[in-house]
Amino acid sequence: MRVLSVVLSVLAVLVMSATGPAPEARAAVDGPVLAHALAQDSEESSSSSSSETAEEGPELDPQTEAEAQKNRSRIVVGIIAAALLGIVAWGRYLRSKKAKSG
Repeated sequence: MRVLSVVLSVLAVLVMSATGPAPEARAAVDGPVLAHALAQDSEESSSSSSSETAEEGPELDPQTEAEAQKNRSRIVVGIIAAALLGIVAWGRYLRSKKAKSG
């Protein structure tokens, strides 16, 4: 029983770390950074010519970002499913070992 609670605690920490901070914390962190980035973009766009914009790297569109978030959540779910499968297999192993000895 104790091992199960430890495994569940580890899974909870993995899920929380994979999903990131709470929306309030994310907004607090992204707010100043986003404002700073937007200020830099507006300054660069006013002083840059068309040849400089062609040299910049590709920007991620919202669709690509959404796919990245979807893939990240799929990875998290896969890890959780694998961990749960391992718990079930380990429990069955222990149960059969106990049945053979007793």
